Amino acid sequence: MILNQTDDHSELNIVIERRGQKEDKQLDDHFQRLCARGTGKLTADELHRVLPTFTFRNKKENINGLQLADLVAYPIARYVIESDRANPAFEVLKAKIYKTDGGLDGLKIYP
Repeated sequence: MILNQTDDHSELNIVIERRGQKEDKQLDDHFQRLCARGTGKLTADELHRVLPTFTFRNKKENINGLQLADLVAYPIARYVIESDRANPAFEVLKAKIYKTDGGLDGLKIYP
């Protein structure tokens, strides 16, 4: 979903797997700052238009979406760590990552 191209009735529900009280607070604080200030690509008003929610869930709850995220994250992590190594699972996912002008704009790598 491209957030700045959605209609006014869209919702963005973000579910995060709990890690620890300190880590969860840091992540929640960061999310609140993003909502207040916006990102490098979206203004705060554009974010508010999709009514983002941010919830933490326990791994023991076995949430399907979190399981899927784990399955998707591993091939991407392997690609980032060893981009020259064969990674057929990433090649399947690569077609789904947001692109402009041939670049993988939807793949952000932070140090």
